[in-house]
Amino acid sequence: METKEELGAKKDDAGKPMKSTVTKVIETGFLVAAWSVMGIYSEIYGPTQKDLVLKLNADYEQIAVAISGRTVGWFPGCVLGGLLVDRFGRWCHVMLAVSLEVAAAATVAVPYISSVNLLWAICFIGGIMESVINIAGQKLLLKLWLEKSAMPMILLHSGYGIGSFLIPLYTNPFLALVKTVDVPIDDKNSNVTVIPYIDQTQTYTDATQETLIIKESKIEYAYMISAGIVVLHSLSFYFFQIRERKFQEINVDKAIGKSTKAEEDRTLIEMVNPATCTGGRAWYGVQLFLLIFLHFANAGGGERIVANFIRSFSIDQLQFSNDDASFLNTTFWISFTVGRVLFSVAARWVSIRILIVIQTGGLTVVAVLMNLLGRHNTMAHWVLVQPLGLLVGPLWPSGVAWADYHLELTGLGMMIIMLGGSLGGICHLRLIGYLYESFGPQTFLYQVVGYAGLALVLAISLDVVGSQHGNRFLWNKVEREKEVNNSERL
Repeated sequence: METKEELGAKKDDAGKPMKSTVTKVIETGFLVAAWSVMGIYSEIYGPTQKDLVLKLNADYEQIAVAISGRTVGWFPGCVLGGLLVDRFGRWCHVMLAVSLEVAAAATVAVPYISSVNLLWAICFIGGIMESVINIAGQKLLLKLWLEKSAMPMILLHSGYGIGSFLIPLYTNPFLALVKTVDVPIDDKNSNVTVIPYIDQTQTYTDATQETLIIKESKIEYAYMISAGIVVLHSLSFYFFQIRERKFQEINVDKAIGKSTKAEEDRTLIEMVNPATCTGGRAWYGVQLFLLIFLHFANAGGGERIVANFIRSFSIDQLQFSNDDASFLNTTFWISFTVGRVLFSVAARWVSIRILIVIQTGGLTVVAVLMNLLGRHNTMAHWVLVQPLGLLVGPLWPSGVAWADYHLELTGLGMMIIMLGGSLGGICHLRLIGYLYESFGPQTFLYQVVGYAGLALVLAISLDVVGSQHGNRFLWNKVEREKEVNNSERL
């Protein structure tokens, strides 16, 4: 049987060229950039959270619920994306371009809304587009690299961190500048807006804390910058779609880890059947999809609470200044990105099964240390946020690589991943919003510990169940060779 490399070096019968390694690397680079711009429009809510509280005259719980609309949007988005990718897989580049443009339009509208409900609706639209981008982009990457996709998959998601750590840098000049002042309790004529937890450690007997706005918020400019970057990058995928006609897929699906039936020819029942993705192993497929769903629910939700509340926690609990909190937020995203890059390199030599245990185990240790040392100590908080980002970052893409290693990720297979992330985002954000508002900022650290501990338990469970049949590329190849031998005998 010819290897993938031998097949890749040939031309098809019509003389059309196949994609070279250089072509694959270039396309992967643009996909990484797509994740960067997705981070730019998705994570802008974290640095601008306090400004949204001011503009909408809301509290943290209301804003957290509104932002959770993004993860609610993952539900219809992943269904839409899964169906589109399975039925119109040749148009994935166009799906990426259109989704980015719709997301940009939603982003630029945020500063001009007048209610929390409208913010929820905009986040909901952004979440739908994010799901389609995730599914279409990951499908393109898996088709490019096949069994070698673990390293580029984690690298792909590193782009998200690159975009995210840029946000605090260009949003900070447009953020409101506020100062806490003492107002006598009987003074009812103040026009300032209250933001809870600022300078919370002080106690007053005849005065209350209110917030004086020194500089008005101008976050509309920050949102315009984000939307402009997203639109510009979306144009590149129209070029890739046109160029795609020059290439024809190498017909090695049967030889390397894919079902013998083309995705476009499958019925809806076949597409949603777990056995379709696991070589006919129905019970094995059910176990994997259940654990994968739970893993991404926890990984996606935990990432949301850290990304959205790390800056607010630093200000409310540890009295960081606006600038220091923004800088800390930036360093978190740098560590987040570095973590994804480092683990993508490690995936070249270390099994993905081992990597997810290392990541979740290290995350649990860091989360416990943050509770013990970083609750009141600013230096400890600064130091521990860096390994936190380093380990939170690769958890999601490592899960995708792990899933692809053990089963065939069809469009609807990736839909399960996004559904898990959606449910987890809703639950985690609603919980942190309630706890933060009702019991104080320290609950942020408690929830991080719960998220990390559950991630470790799920990672171990995935490896135990996955060990039943191992690498799907190997067992599919063995089964295919058996089919060939049987046909030769006949």
